[in-house]
Amino acid sequence: MCSKSNSQAKGKDRISELPDAVLCHILSFIPTKYSVRTSILSTRWKSIYGSVPNLDFEFEQMSTTWKEEYMSNYVGFLMFVDRVLSLRDSLDIQKFRLHCYCRVEDFSRIVGWICTAIRHNVVELDLCVYSDNIVCPTFELPQCVFMCKTLVVLKVKSNCITYAPPTSSSFPSLKFLDVKVDYPEDDSVEKLFTCCPVLEDLSIDATIRDALILSFKVSAPELKRLRMTFFSDMIVGRVDLYYHYGQYWDDEVSERATVLREAFSNVKCLSISAHFVEEGCLPAFDHLTELKLVLYDCYHWDLLTELLEKSPNLESLVIEHKKDEECVKNYDETESYSKDVLYSENRWSTPPICLISHLKTITVRGFEGYPHVKKVAKYLLNNGKVLTKMTVYNDELYKELMLERGSRSCWVELV
Repeated sequence: MCSKSNSQAKGKDRISELPDAVLCHILSFIPTKYSVRTSILSTRWKSIYGSVPNLDFEFEQMSTTWKEEYMSNYVGFLMFVDRVLSLRDSLDIQKFRLHCYCRVEDFSRIVGWICTAIRHNVVELDLCVYSDNIVCPTFELPQCVFMCKTLVVLKVKSNCITYAPPTSSSFPSLKFLDVKVDYPEDDSVEKLFTCCPVLEDLSIDATIRDALILSFKVSAPELKRLRMTFFSDMIVGRVDLYYHYGQYWDDEVSERATVLREAFSNVKCLSISAHFVEEGCLPAFDHLTELKLVLYDCYHWDLLTELLEKSPNLESLVIEHKKDEECVKNYDETESYSKDVLYSENRWSTPPICLISHLKTITVRGFEGYPHVKKVAKYLLNNGKVLTKMTVYNDELYKELMLERGSRSCWVELV
């Protein structure tokens, strides 16, 4: 009897015993082409698949020539998306993800898919659409996207989508916008950010031609996070202070970057990824309590010095190192590191106010056991009068700090 009972238990379909809502939730995490296949299991599974809130379509095969086999797969993909959307009925779509390469003659079809998602009250729209055409004709993002009242997240990466939003009432519910454009030749990108009344998170990546100046106005009174990256053959400029030695950097670029940074002087939490920042270009961060500073192989400890001096109420500090091939090629490690640390030590003869009165936690990670790293870590630990914890990720550095202490209540942790 016991053996028979165990055998029946092993053969039991426990997945099918789950509630429809749970099964639907599970299917929402896999690509649509796989979730569709469950519809052949039974009438119940067909109903479950039809209720999945997320649609994920991807065709990222890239070919310079539309050969028969490739073309057959591509046409199959188009027909599959058409069929799935035609069976959607009146059910809402939570997330619509479309990643594909396409032909110019299929632009109208893609526009139709986007509009269908909007009609089904989509909340998150993720578009990565690239044209195979060298001349690269374009199509406009449908007006219904800008007017959609349910759209909260919009991600667009494309070499063929342009933007012509209405002059008012754009993006009434949009809180997260992530846009990547390649070689924009008109002002459509500029128009995209002119009316975002509730936008909180904005990420912009653009690849521009040498002679092109890309300018735009961002109107987003509720903005809390901004990330911008611009690439060209001559210059790489980023709001997160990305800079390489030997690359072009003039007074005009520095002045624009300074004005931009001043707009964030009232932030409470700040993350900066920096290769180089000219001295004196940072504003005062009187309200800053949390700072994360990502340094590259160029290090530039004077940036940390200036940030600490201008952040009197800082309570939490994270210093992280990341490798950078370009930085290494253009930097004399031994000589420059020692000068940089010496320069910071001279400026720190009087410790920054935050070290004496506010800074409670420090994390140092990603660094090797170089002498200059030890000097900086020891200085922070010795002068942190209210420190409660320092976390390090290097065993050698941990041993060096065991006897250092400026605060009796501080302890050093090795992770």
